[in-house]
Amino acid sequence: MTILSKFSHVLVLGRGGFGAELGEMLEDCGWGKPVFLDDNAADCAGALRDYVDPALRRQCPAAFVALGNNALRLQLIQKLTATGYKLPVFIHPAAEVSRSAALGAGSMVLPFAFIGANVRAGAGCLLNAGAIVDHDAVLGAAVHVAPGGIVKAGARVEQAAKVESGQIVQSPWRERKAL
Repeated sequence: MTILSKFSHVLVLGRGGFGAELGEMLEDCGWGKPVFLDDNAADCAGALRDYVDPALRRQCPAAFVALGNNALRLQLIQKLTATGYKLPVFIHPAAEVSRSAALGAGSMVLPFAFIGANVRAGAGCLLNAGAIVDHDAVLGAAVHVAPGGIVKAGARVEQAAKVESGQIVQSPWRERKAL
């Protein structure tokens, strides 16, 4: 997991509900004022494709993709990486992340989430408020664990999958009931 120093401006792709929420958290946590790109929202610096603008690159060396579409989030993360943006990991101060967990570039851990020991999460994972990812779980790139979703110990979640609120992904070795 790479946690970079905070910046004066951070590029956020997506200004829907999640983008607005992430933007406020970034600013409140000292990451700087977000600069938004979105194809459909007002008050943005441009469209999603404008991340290649050299002026934006100079102003915002780091970027996050705040889109709920997991496959599109992964595509944009790959494009941002190829363009040279830094893709830090954002961990909200009210989240708990084990020191042995490894979170991929551009991943976000929101308030009250718990990420256990030896968790492995690919790039661009969204571990939403109140999500639980127990020890030794493996998340593919761009996985979204929704608020209150649970990934139990040792479970695997495939790339770009979503664990819904209240859903439990069972451990591969879960105990069998005695007969």
